[in-house]
Amino acid sequence: MTYLARRFDLYIQPRTWWLLSLLWALFVLAYPFPVLLPVAKTGLLLLCIAAAIDLLLLFIPSNPLLVERECSPKWSLGDDNTVKLMLHNNVALPWNCMILDELPIELQERKFSLSLSLAPLKKDEICYTVKPLKRGIYAYGQIRVIISSPMLGVFGRRISAEQPHVVSVYPSFVQLRKYSLYTLQNIARFHGFKKIRRIGMSYEFEQIKEYVQGDDIRHINWKATGKTKSLKTNHFTEEKAQPVYVVIDKSRPMNMAFGGMTLLDYAVNAGAVVANIALQKGDKAGLLTFSDRVGAALRADSSPGQMGRIMDALHAEKYRRTEADFEFVYNAMKRVSSGRSLMFLFTNFETLIAMQRVLPVLRKLNRQHLLVVIFFSNDEVENYAYEPAESLQEIYNRMVARQMVGDKRQMAVELANHGIQSVVCKPEELTINTLNKYLELKAKGMIG
Repeated sequence: MTYLARRFDLYIQPRTWWLLSLLWALFVLAYPFPVLLPVAKTGLLLLCIAAAIDLLLLFIPSNPLLVERECSPKWSLGDDNTVKLMLHNNVALPWNCMILDELPIELQERKFSLSLSLAPLKKDEICYTVKPLKRGIYAYGQIRVIISSPMLGVFGRRISAEQPHVVSVYPSFVQLRKYSLYTLQNIARFHGFKKIRRIGMSYEFEQIKEYVQGDDIRHINWKATGKTKSLKTNHFTEEKAQPVYVVIDKSRPMNMAFGGMTLLDYAVNAGAVVANIALQKGDKAGLLTFSDRVGAALRADSSPGQMGRIMDALHAEKYRRTEADFEFVYNAMKRVSSGRSLMFLFTNFETLIAMQRVLPVLRKLNRQHLLVVIFFSNDEVENYAYEPAESLQEIYNRMVARQMVGDKRQMAVELANHGIQSVVCKPEELTINTLNKYLELKAKGMIG
């Protein structure tokens, strides 16, 4: 616990201002109505006595409170993180406490306060949540508490405690835990997306089981069926140790913000989840970031510390005010990957021409790897495009917006025409859509 520093900051409580205003009104009215003068004088005397007693109660104790802030040294990006404040009343008097915790400036919270009633010689705690929308290092300031007597409450005393805290905001480890609990079927059912059926050939024989509806009839084991007189099917395990790379564009277009978070941060959260699920399913996970040059480059690996290295690298990545050069991705993949890999490329194309300009590089990447291009739809533009127009200018604006929406759809079609997988979704749906895409490709045996 930390003692609050001894600070003799005096505050006049709001109720005191109201009482003074009332007394002033009584003194004014006493001129035409002299009968009110004794009432006003008596009220002023009582207020002075209460003020004197209140000052003694507030300032005689040297250290009336103990306080401590408790929070995790790492916060999860885009999620609610809990911070706890614990207070201990050192004196045999109750306090009304208004707590002003100096939040990190990155949170942009300018009117934050908490209220708590603290019984005599008792401990209590109060919790609040913060939702960081940017990765980085956040620094707390002081804890300031204004205490007042619940009985008198004429004055308040502000006392302050030095409670420096430095917190690192990492890619969403809350999402890592959340999605690691779901199988493919659970994800599809929980989020309302279409359930993906396993098709194609399996890889490695595991065991013989009873046939259930939905099993591939091509895997029926007729010899075992003849011996047991009930349908038996061969079950196979998925191929493992396949390299999966998360490739993130951190150039200027990825700095667009939706819901307070940039596209880069959405991509960072989704990339971390995909890498974690790939490692849990026995694959190797790697990372590559780029803009006008290559940033982080981690070779695909399945060692125990790989996820920690990926999280540390993603935590440190920052966007650059430059255009992306996709040739760097092609050259970097030749260096870090010796064979065919699954590549999740997180980027953003605002125009069809921008996508067509880099299409030759994407085609070269797709010939050497299984490439999945993930880019974003702009739901704000989509909503605006189909709103009613009331003027010629609005009609023109709506048509431009519809052209932008059509370009996004055309990008996906053109990529598919060249055999390139793609995912186009809203930023808030990025993680689940990307994860479902990985599990779909895994189920179809297209990786490797």
